[in-house]
Amino acid sequence: MSENNYKKALHIRNAFLSLTGLFIVLEAVLILQINKPAKLVIENMSTDEQLFIQEVEYGERFEVNYIHSVERSPVSEVFEVRSDGIYTMESHTESFGAGMPYEGDDVEIRNGTFIIKNINRKVHGGTLRIRPSSVFPHHIVIGDNDIVISDAPYKGNNLEVKLIKSYFRGD
Repeated sequence: MSENNYKKALHIRNAFLSLTGLFIVLEAVLILQINKPAKLVIENMSTDEQLFIQEVEYGERFEVNYIHSVERSPVSEVFEVRSDGIYTMESHTESFGAGMPYEGDDVEIRNGTFIIKNINRKVHGGTLRIRPSSVFPHHIVIGDNDIVISDAPYKGNNLEVKLIKSYFRGD
C-alpha cells in the first residue's frame, strides 16, 4: 500500500470514527429528551405568577380534592401527567348529584364511594383551570405535597395547573 493510499484510508477511518462518536452523542441526547422530567406548575391566571412548582415524571398522577358545594360530599379527581398534557383519569364521588362527574363505563363502588376509572380524557388545552372554594378546603396533592389551595397565596385566585417541559435537569 502506498503512503498516499495509507493516508487516505487513515482519514476515512478517522472520519468514520468521528461520525460514529457524533451519532452516539446524539443518541444519548435523544434518550435523555425522551425520559426528561417535566414541571407541574400552579399559576395565578391573572398575574402569571408561579405559586408552586414541582418536578414530575411522565405517567405520574396527582389529585384535586374538594367538597362539592351542592352535594356537600368529598370529591377526588385523579389526573395523569403525559408528554402532551394533563389527562383526567379517575373521579371519586359519593353521589351523582348536580354538577358531579358521571361519564365513564368503568365504575366501581368502594366503601360507599363511586370510582369512575379509565376516563383517559385530555384536559382541554392541556391546562387544568381551578377556582378554589372559599367555603371548604380545596387541595392539590402532588407526590408528597398536599397544597391547600383554599389558603393564601392561592385563595381567591383563578388558578392554572400546567405542565412545563424541562429540557435539562435543574431547569
